[in-house]
Amino acid sequence: MPSSLADEGLPVVAPGEQIQQAMRIAIIGTDGLPARYGGFETCVEQLAPRLAGLGHTVDVLGSSVGRTVRAPDHDGLRHHYLPLRANGAASVPYDLIGFLQSVWRSDAVVLLGVSAGVFMPLMRAIAGQRPVIVNVDGLESRRGKWQGFQRRFLGWSEALAVRHASHVVCDNQGIADAVMQQYGRTSTVIPYGNDHVMHLVPATAQALVREQFGLEPGAYLLTVARIEPENHIAEMMEAFQASVQPRYVVVGNFGATALGRELLARYRYESRILCIDSLFDPQALAALRSCCSLYLHGHSVGGTNPSLIEVLPYHRPILAYDCVFNRHTLRDGGAYFADQQQLVQQLRVQDVREWVPLAAELYAGCYRWLNVARAYESLCLMNPP
Repeated sequence: MPSSLADEGLPVVAPGEQIQQAMRIAIIGTDGLPARYGGFETCVEQLAPRLAGLGHTVDVLGSSVGRTVRAPDHDGLRHHYLPLRANGAASVPYDLIGFLQSVWRSDAVVLLGVSAGVFMPLMRAIAGQRPVIVNVDGLESRRGKWQGFQRRFLGWSEALAVRHASHVVCDNQGIADAVMQQYGRTSTVIPYGNDHVMHLVPATAQALVREQFGLEPGAYLLTVARIEPENHIAEMMEAFQASVQPRYVVVGNFGATALGRELLARYRYESRILCIDSLFDPQALAALRSCCSLYLHGHSVGGTNPSLIEVLPYHRPILAYDCVFNRHTLRDGGAYFADQQQLVQQLRVQDVREWVPLAAELYAGCYRWLNVARAYESLCLMNPP
């Protein structure tokens, strides 16, 4: 972590410079910083210091469970930790307690996720005229890992969060359309950014993938994802085995999920498949992304997936699962597969240069983190309806 925002090249309001209105903004609902989990944590890692750089005081709530490293406070950015897990069933009390701890010292609260949406009417009553902004994520109740009561609870929680939040944020137009269709509620579309990814000179990237991972540049497929059913990791691995592609590299939290552990055991002796567990090193990720021959993206829910937009600056061919969210993100660029059989056929295509999407240029502005921060800032300044 840099000693100051200026050291990182982030926007910093100079003394005496006019800002709209200095606020104290709480960001809750995530595992916290440093990022060690998923897209929301990446979002907070980029969003929070930029909001602080715009002249606001930002409080980030995180989980201390299993955390050996805590982020330092600096330049208007403060970190607070709860001794509770941030994910799974524990996320419900975690989010509620985080809200109750944060709201009294905040001018606005940004809640990422809808786990505690059942308490949103109570939250709004407590917050009064302070805005409570909810990012609904990828409509969590639709994820394949939730079944039965858990799915029904998340659906109920999602409905209350959407109906009672001061402002609703969706990270993808497909999510916004679904929210309007299901709940009749307009929302603000704010995707994630991707201008934080590292760029390496080709020689450095090629040397790194050879030395650190034993890979030949340009001779492997790549996927970066959480190992969850709705991300189709198992199906993509099976389709790859039926192809003549040389190597397939999958970066994900294999050790943290039942599916991940099952896949590790299944492909332990498969020399063409390399499973890399929980890699967060930006230089290593940059090298893997810039040197892959094709990027496979199997996410079927979740809106604008950070792992997809983070590969765009590397101008690699992309083959994505065919769903409205991925098509919105890529502006229909790249190529798509609807099932495992079609994926096998697509992997036989020799020339994939036309699968490089133009979205990197078309969406360059909205995928900038400073623009993301200004969009959240605007919502925090708006009075609740």
